[in-house]
Amino acid sequence: MFLDKVTNEFAKDISSGLCEKIQKTIPSKYLYDDRGSELFEQITLQPEYYPTRTEIEILDNYSKDIISHIQKEIVLIELGSGSSKKTKFLFDGILKKQEKLFYFPIDISFNFLNSVVYDIENSISKVIVKGIPYEYIDGITYCNKILFENNIEFKNISRLIIFLGSSIGNFEMDEARNFLKDIRANISNDDFLLIGFDLLKDTSLIESAYNDNKGITSNFNLNLLNRINRELGANFNLENFSHKAFFNKNKNRIEMHIESKKDQKVFISTLKKEIEFKKNETIHTENSYKFEKDDINFLIKRAGFCVEKEFSDDNSWYDLVLLKPK
Repeated sequence: MFLDKVTNEFAKDISSGLCEKIQKTIPSKYLYDDRGSELFEQITLQPEYYPTRTEIEILDNYSKDIISHIQKEIVLIELGSGSSKKTKFLFDGILKKQEKLFYFPIDISFNFLNSVVYDIENSISKVIVKGIPYEYIDGITYCNKILFENNIEFKNISRLIIFLGSSIGNFEMDEARNFLKDIRANISNDDFLLIGFDLLKDTSLIESAYNDNKGITSNFNLNLLNRINRELGANFNLENFSHKAFFNKNKNRIEMHIESKKDQKVFISTLKKEIEFKKNETIHTENSYKFEKDDINFLIKRAGFCVEKEFSDDNSWYDLVLLKPK
């Protein structure tokens, strides 16, 4: 039933997005099927992709400090967990202050999530892990239900919700505010939110991160067309499309697009629709906003949080911000 619901939503979003007259668009969450998730993990290993490397550096240096701000027993909830490789830097610190850890990774890539759960279960015995194949807010709600059904006393714990990778930058600013407000509505005053923000920096550095020399980001972006072919019976020829990523200085964001190399038509059998593309026309697949400090503070205050502590790297490329509800 869950998979049917996901497929129906996918079909609806593809239909509406590719029929937009001004700018064709597809929500970025659909980049992360099983293959997309695998490709993204490869992206994070590329020398050009500084966000993951920098975030790991911060977690390695400051995980003990992060944990020291939380006095109660921690339950860890991760939004968009991916491989959970960065999260493991927090495991050691948490397990030094408590005997066991309940960890809920939330990710929409079902099979990829299962492999991560299996890996943690077989390598870290003190971590009790339950994978949640839901979208973010529904996932938090489901985690709360599991805790309640297992007679966990909420007054004795602090939920630490982590949202790494500067994934907040994929939202428009009003959407980001509403998303954080939704998180706030599902947690208590004793809970915390750890969130990553990619800071504004040299344009060439930013653009290189989304145009790696090996072309893995290109494969990641174009894999979305493979997904539409596979799940909706389309006939996209990937040779007729290319990856395009650039920094929009007016909006302080990377924009990722799929560009048509020629005039062409694509038929999507599930939708019973033929989609026309002009040469150089694009499908807008993802934004990644880069933040200034004032942007972060403004967003946090509007969403009902206050800063507990901020952690950064020596280059001031990236911020991890520990938030408390206010």
